[in-house]
Amino acid sequence: MENTLYFKDMNHCDQNNYPKKIYKVEYSKMLIEILDSDHIQGRPFYFSSPHSRDDFIKQIKDHILRINHEELEDIQLYWKKSRSY
Repeated sequence: MENTLYFKDMNHCDQNNYPKKIYKVEYSKMLIEILDSDHIQGRPFYFSSPHSRDDFIKQIKDHILRINHEELEDIQLYWKKSRSY
């Protein structure tokens, strides 16, 4: 079983179709780390329980796609390059 899952938010993309948000979800933790161009390494978003965290994911499930760690690194590199312009 994978311990960490990454999801890109396809509801919020830039002109190059890169997501503006990524959700990092770790199994059995009551938080989701939200990564974006200002928080490339993530900022925690806490929930009262794993159940409430899973409910949040269910609410946004139509707008997110699962990605692997390599795609996450590509997106983070893109964000870093975009900030330097």
